[in-house]
Order: sequence, then structure tokens, then C-alpha cells
Amino acid sequence: MARCLGTRGARNGRRRGSGHVITCVALGAIVLLLSHLQRQQGSAALDDTGAQSKSDLTFIQARHRPGPAPRSMPGRQVATSSVIDRVDASYNPAWVEAEENDVNALAWAHPQSLWAAVATAIYAFDMTRFVTLTPPTALEALAVIVVYIGLYCSRLEEVKGMEKHYQISFYASCGWTFYAAASLVHALAYSPNPIMAKEPAEALHSWAGIVYLGSCLYFYSYHWGRQVRHVLEGRFRPLFAAGLASLTFVHGLTVGHVLRMLDDPKWYETILKIYPKQWQWIADTRLAELYLTALALFLVILHLRGVLTGTRNAVWVFLGTVIVPTAALFYETVKLDAGWMAVNMDGPKHW
Repeated sequence: MARCLGTRGARNGRRRGSGHVITCVALGAIVLLLSHLQRQQGSAALDDTGAQSKSDLTFIQARHRPGPAPRSMPGRQVATSSVIDRVDASYNPAWVEAEENDVNALAWAHPQSLWAAVATAIYAFDMTRFVTLTPPTALEALAVIVVYIGLYCSRLEEVKGMEKHYQISFYASCGWTFYAAASLVHALAYSPNPIMAKEPAEALHSWAGIVYLGSCLYFYSYHWGRQVRHVLEGRFRPLFAAGLASLTFVHGLTVGHVLRMLDDPKWYETILKIYPKQWQWIADTRLAELYLTALALFLVILHLRGVLTGTRNAVWVFLGTVIVPTAALFYETVKLDAGWMAVNMDGPKHW
């Protein structure tokens, strides 16, 4: 116990360091997104008849329409008046050669539109709740689980027509989403408003943790395997690898949490005695993860459809899925005296 208490005495220094880590990870994530969008630009192009290829199937189908008209740019010079256009031109000139399609061109009359709207409303509510330090309730958790089951089920039929890259990302996201929901239930089991008794919640978390580890292995073995293959073929892209490394680190934090739980069944209860609000911070983190995973996929789809493309897309990803939720959760970390520093602490098994 003395070791845990000693660790708590140094938590302020670790928390300051975590702020720098979060910033680096966020920047790495946006680099990965830009590299990923560049690689997928060709597969998203419309053919001469305006029809879209099978690899571009999405849960929100776009109507067939004429290809995007070229932007009117005298001399087609790389230098442009817009800062964003200059960034696009330096990274991928194709991004500034096409006019963005109108968002109304998307076929919004789709079941996922409803699920996504409800999920967005919950996310907006959660952002308010985070900054007011209001704890989540069992009712919210149940509603969120229902919404995300509907959200992912509405995509299943079209996944088979996607490229392998998207299939792997989607199925891995299903595993990560399942764990986030299970971890949410587990966190609330230790709250004043439990959604499930502690014993079954512990069992659920253990199985979900195994699913999470398997999803990470499935996703990263493919993507890091591609990086090795690209090195051997002379097609290695350092920016993509750097972004992938940052995302690996982010998932690694949850992997550390899962391994702690699997290694020492009494670890979490011990942490709660030191950080009583840890359950609230974990629950809010999982609620954010559920939405951000779905939102990031949707923003990539918008890029592939020619709506909100290039750096404009990346800015919205950066703001909506990195800056705002990270700031809110970091605020909670400070105010609630809880956070990822608990992963570095040993439980009673190692005393």
C-alpha cells in the first residue's frame, strides 16, 4: 500500500507530463489521417460516367452525380491565396484541383442518419456534462449502448463491398466499441448508480478486454505488416508510420489498463480507494471513445465522397475527435483527481 501512496504523491508531475504526451499523440493522429486520406484519394475518384466503384460503398450512399468540376485557378499554380489550399497543394496537389461536392448530394435518407444524429446529441450532452463534472448515469449508459448497436448494425451489409483496409478497420472498431461499452458498464458497477452488479461486470470486462486485445492484434498486425512490406519494396512513408505509431500508443494506454485488470483482480478496487472518482473518469472516457470512433469513420467517408476534403476534413477531425474531447477529459483528470496515471500503480498482488 505504501508503494501506491508514494505513487500518488508524484502524480502531479506525471499529469504535467501527460499533457505533453496528449499533444504529441494528437499531432501524430492528424498526420496519420492526412497520410491515410492521400493513399485513399485514388480509390475514391468518380469514373467517367459518374458512377462510384464498389470499394466506395458506405453506410450513407451518395447518389450518382457528375464528377467534380475543376477549380478555377489561373495557371494552376501551387501557390494559392488560402492557407488550407497551400497545405493541400504541398501535400497532395489533387486536393486543390477539384471542387468539393455539396453535402446535399449524399443520400441522407438512411437508417444510420438517425442513429448518428442521436449519437451526436448524446456527445454534445456529454461535453457539457464533462465540464460540469456531472457523473454519468445508468440510464445514459443503456441509451448509449442501444444507439451504438444500431449504428454499427446499420453498416454491416455494406462492409463486404469495401476494400480490405476498410473491412479491417471496421471489424477492429467493432471490437474496440464492444470493449468501450463493457468498460462503461464495469465503471458504473462501482458507482452510486450501478447498471450491473460488480461480479458479472468483472467477468464482462475480462472477456471484453480479451476482445480488445484481439482487435488491436488484428488491426496493428495488418498495418505494421504493411509498413514492413513497404520498406522492403522501397515505398515506405515515414509520416504514415509516425501517425500509426501515435495511434498504437493511444491504444496501448487501454491495453495497459486491460492487462492490469487481468493480472490482478483487486487492482481496480485498490485504485478506487486512492482515486475515488476514477470510475467516473473511465466511464466518461469510454463514452467519448464510442462517439469519436464512429465520427472519425464518417469524416473519412465525407472525404471519399468529395465533401469536406483534404485539410478541411483533417481540421474537423482534429477539433471534433482530438482537441475538444481531450481538453474536456484532461479537465476532468485535474478536477476529479483521476486519470491514466493509475496504470503505473501496482495492486495488492505485487505488494
